[in-house]
Parts: sequence; C-alpha cells; structure tokens
Amino acid sequence: MGVVTGKITEIEDLSQGVHVKNKITIKTNSGFAYIECRGPLKRLSDDMVIGDEIIVEHGYDGRVSKKSGIKHNNLPAISIKKI
Repeated sequence: MGVVTGKITEIEDLSQGVHVKNKITIKTNSGFAYIECRGPLKRLSDDMVIGDEIIVEHGYDGRVSKKSGIKHNNLPAISIKKI
C-alpha cells in the first residue's frame, strides 16, 4: 500500500457500463500521481473538486493488456480524505 498527498488537478470519469471509476490526477511535491477511484470510492470522489487537498491510500494493480500487451500500472484508491 502507498500514500499520496496533494492537490487535485483533474477528475476524469472512465466508467464503462457497470464498471464505474474516476481517474484523479494529484499534483504532489515531487510530480503527479494518477489514482483510480472504483466502486463506492468513485461516488466519494464525485463530491471532490479541482483544487481540493487530499490524502489517498492506494494499492497496486498492475496488469498486462490481453489485446495489446501494453503494461498498465494501476493505482486503485483504498481510502480518500480531504485535508
């Protein structure tokens, strides 16, 4: 598990059918992090706005695409809190 703290710079809805998720871009002191908010955390992230300072605990869900072979380094949120 990892922790990211920073300001939201973008919230992107990536929902497809029954699979609901947002990708939140967070500007940290050392760069940017792209966190996926899936299921119930998507609804929680819907209430956040650009500029909110947040802390996110995340897991690691790296996968290789079956179609293209491209490697994806997914960081799914475990918890999100405004600070």
